[in-house]
Amino acid sequence: MFANLLSKRPSDKSNGHLPADHTQIGAADNLADLQARLVEMEARAREINLLNEMGELLLACRTLDEAYTVITQLAGKLFPEAAGALCVISPSRNLVEAVVTWGEAQVTPVFAPDECWALRRGRIHAVTSGQAGMICRHVIALPPVRSLCIPLTAQGETLGLLHLQTRNSGQPGCLTEAKQQFAITVARQSALALANLTLRETLRNQAIRDPLTGLYNRRYMEESLEREIRRAERRDASLGVVMLDLDHFKQFNDTYGHAAGDSLLRDLGAFIQANTRGEDIACRYGGEEFALIFPEASIEVTRQRVEQLREGLKSLAVLYHGQPLTRVTLSAGVAVLPEHGQTVEALLRAADAALYRAKQAGRDKVMVSG
Repeated sequence: MFANLLSKRPSDKSNGHLPADHTQIGAADNLADLQARLVEMEARAREINLLNEMGELLLACRTLDEAYTVITQLAGKLFPEAAGALCVISPSRNLVEAVVTWGEAQVTPVFAPDECWALRRGRIHAVTSGQAGMICRHVIALPPVRSLCIPLTAQGETLGLLHLQTRNSGQPGCLTEAKQQFAITVARQSALALANLTLRETLRNQAIRDPLTGLYNRRYMEESLEREIRRAERRDASLGVVMLDLDHFKQFNDTYGHAAGDSLLRDLGAFIQANTRGEDIACRYGGEEFALIFPEASIEVTRQRVEQLREGLKSLAVLYHGQPLTRVTLSAGVAVLPEHGQTVEALLRAADAALYRAKQAGRDKVMVSG
């Protein structure tokens, strides 16, 4: 009897342990899970490091253009599975411009704010290929497999949007929920940096620009002239300095009033900005008097450029309350480094003396110092 019982003892395959092949499969599954988690953790650590790097670089930026460059360089690393664009709303609030793109993003360079569902609704807008009718109108070409728009909001103001898109649904990490949350974090950090830089540039412009004409103020001009003199001396180059003055401006004010005079000065500031180069420095020196700095300009080049300004001003139509005002003329004095001086004071004094001679000679003239 005991022998029969012993003979029915469970075999090795039924002793409560998994078969050898099942054990191996389970171990392989566990190893695959661990490897997948490790890859995910490494990806998250990489994202955090890149996000920290972007944050540090954005804090070190001094202009919006520098910030756009930082975002351009890091966006492809932050979102390797997607193309995208950083879009900024214009100061007038009626246009949105894609200032940064990466990964051949298919977006309209400039579009209206209401062409983006995220900007309309004020919150994130995600679209898959099954929702083609809800794709934002700023997305061009073929509908993407996935599309994501996140408003850039900071200090209670919407500055623009972060847009991501992908056309390959089989790519790992293809705008998953986790990736969308990461994109929201990137958008918040970018928006805060852009808001701070915008405020900084606004304050700086208020410190160095004349509020009426938009030209640089006298203090900035004098500092810039000192810098340009040193630069010209290092390069053994010339430097043109010009003093301009509107003719009979007091009479104009007495005839039309100070408000009309301000309108004239404002239009003159816009005229000067439109007719000078990016490297030139134009400032309102005081009242109706203006100063110009022309880097690397000889006496003849400086005189010719001022003559063009003088002639061009005669065709400037100034309107006040819809009515055209009397056309005005200007007089100008020209001085050049090194012929007429090698210091800020000497060059300004020489240009001012030439301006006085132009006034004495009947106005509406350009005179060269000495």
